[in-house]
Amino acid sequence: MQLYYGGRVVYQAASDAGVIEVVDIGDSRSLHFGTYPRQSTMSLKSPHQLELSYTRAMMACLLFQPTPQKVCVVGLGGGSLVKFLLHHFEHCQIDVVEYRQDVIDIAQRFFSLPQSDPRLTIHHGDGYQFVSEQYYSASGQYDLLLVDAYDHAGMSASVEGQAFFDACAGILTDNGMMSINLWGSERNGFSQAVRRINNSFSGQTLLLPVADKGNVIVLASKQSINTSQLKKQRELAESLNQRLNTDLPHSLHQLIRHNTSVINRLFL
Repeated sequence: MQLYYGGRVVYQAASDAGVIEVVDIGDSRSLHFGTYPRQSTMSLKSPHQLELSYTRAMMACLLFQPTPQKVCVVGLGGGSLVKFLLHHFEHCQIDVVEYRQDVIDIAQRFFSLPQSDPRLTIHHGDGYQFVSEQYYSASGQYDLLLVDAYDHAGMSASVEGQAFFDACAGILTDNGMMSINLWGSERNGFSQAVRRINNSFSGQTLLLPVADKGNVIVLASKQSINTSQLKKQRELAESLNQRLNTDLPHSLHQLIRHNTSVINRLFL
């Protein structure tokens, strides 16, 4: 079997949408889109665990919405976020939208994504179109909205415009939270995305840089968040982390560290 990215290639194919590869290294299985960066990684022994640090950081949204009942996920990848939520939140209903059918097929075939769980609905289509339809039909009121829509070239163009983020704000419940993965190393694109998110959410945003990575997670809510509120979440972070093992105390510490001055300026 071919060696690739330092591991064993389990599957490799190409389509009009691009290259897709599944590579095993020891206990880890990763999804690649024809480039070295991993789009998703799974432990073969514990498929529901969040292996990549940026996915654990995305779960900082649970500090503000610890019992989600309805979740929308834009961008499937290997299904790490979906499997984590299904495993830990038995009453949670999840809508996933993914524009590549081959990614959906690979997630089910190689990454233990359930094919018949009644709590999970997978929509093959465009993320912007799906979120917009939910917004205009007033049928989607989500507690959490998780956006991780990248291909080999970067963030999908359809989910980085102002109209998309306006619709994101519109489909959240009053206490809902959006958690989106951005590449902080792409300065222009990152700054533009944050400006648009701030516009859509009236500045109610928090930045969470991922240690030793280029990722920055942006949390956005309709509700204002001040420093005192963040500090009061420490007990909740410890409690949730015992059950979920997602580095939530560390994420909370980083949120306080990186956002205190912004919060003070905006809300105090």
